[in-house]
Amino acid sequence: MRNFDAIIIGAGVIGCSIALALTRRGFTTLNVDALPAAGYGSTSHSSAVIRPFYSHVPACAIAHESRHRWLTWQDFLGPVPDNIFATYTECGGLILVRDGTEHDYDNNLRALNEVGVDYQMLDPIDIERMYPGICLDAFGPPKQRNQNGFGEPIAGNISGGIYIPASGYVSDPQLAARNLQATAALAGAEFRFNTTVEQILRSATAVTGIKVNGQEPDSLSAPIVVNAAGPHSFVINELAGIRESLRIVTQPHRHEVAYLEAPSGYVANAGFVVDLDTGVYLRPDGADMLIGSADPACDHPDIVDPDNYNTELTDQWTTQVYRAAQRWPDLGIENTARGTVGLYDVSNDWIPIYDKTDLPGFFVAIGTSGNQFKNAPIVGDIMAAIITTDDHDAHPAQLDLSSIDRKVDLSFYSRNREIRTTTSVMA
Repeated sequence: MRNFDAIIIGAGVIGCSIALALTRRGFTTLNVDALPAAGYGSTSHSSAVIRPFYSHVPACAIAHESRHRWLTWQDFLGPVPDNIFATYTECGGLILVRDGTEHDYDNNLRALNEVGVDYQMLDPIDIERMYPGICLDAFGPPKQRNQNGFGEPIAGNISGGIYIPASGYVSDPQLAARNLQATAALAGAEFRFNTTVEQILRSATAVTGIKVNGQEPDSLSAPIVVNAAGPHSFVINELAGIRESLRIVTQPHRHEVAYLEAPSGYVANAGFVVDLDTGVYLRPDGADMLIGSADPACDHPDIVDPDNYNTELTDQWTTQVYRAAQRWPDLGIENTARGTVGLYDVSNDWIPIYDKTDLPGFFVAIGTSGNQFKNAPIVGDIMAAIITTDDHDAHPAQLDLSSIDRKVDLSFYSRNREIRTTTSVMA
């Protein structure tokens, strides 16, 4: 039996971040993953948007701190093999605001103000200057394509927008995970791929390790086990016998992201756009426009078996590109669908669970809900702070955010929290 200080289940961008943070603190760590390489699962399908636009102050603060690490990614990591790093492009981002919904963003603006994030309130003329050819008609609330009135303007218009310069995207999310893995490995972390967890080993009082299928030895000992298994997190929680003790539930949701050639009015340096009126968000990707779903209420969650789901683009692709075309009339709908299909590990309130559990030694970094890639550089520090706190339930760990001179109470991410108010994947 091999012995480690901590075993991390999962080697996506979250699991690799945890490995790096713990090894830098002197832990001997092992990541196990059923897939063949780091970042090979849901990480590789991420839209990788970096933005501090959240409706709660701790979430805004964490994201803004993490953005500073993306800005200094190479310095944060240090040397990596081949010297090939993921690239963060800071292009800014715009959240469109429809007339009559201005107060829907009060909590977001309050969080931006408290954290000290600069933003600008744009009027329609500013938006049209920034995005020539954009249509500022109102269409919402979002509809399915077979509903009456789909694509037809209604009374009202986009009255303005919230522009945040300190935002952008990472061009290659899988490479970002590999960068974290490589840096952690140089610090002493071990990784096992093509390895499935079959059992969470435990004594009468605490976790003692895991049993795996795929490599020898098959029993691996550690007093700390971290569930960072993404869409399979609920399976791991069941193996540990703690799923029913969690107040916040996580489920794997299937999502499609579309790619189309960007219209001429949407240039590569114009930034991402969130359009809750039509139900999509988009960002530049070279000559393309990436179009993701903002999970409007009319779209029923596609909850799937993470080991058996449709990986092909479907009619949802068509719905998303038509929604985008409402805002961008010059958007050409290509005959062949291009895009990606991935899974989100979604929590009840679109906020992750970074916490200990009722099984001593068993920790979770789950429910990342499609919006936590941006926080990957700091999630490792979040989990390290929780793991090294004697009793995180009674005396919650605090995390110093040095770049923005703040401290965050990590009980915000507690498994025992009341379900928080959020409106969508934007959280």
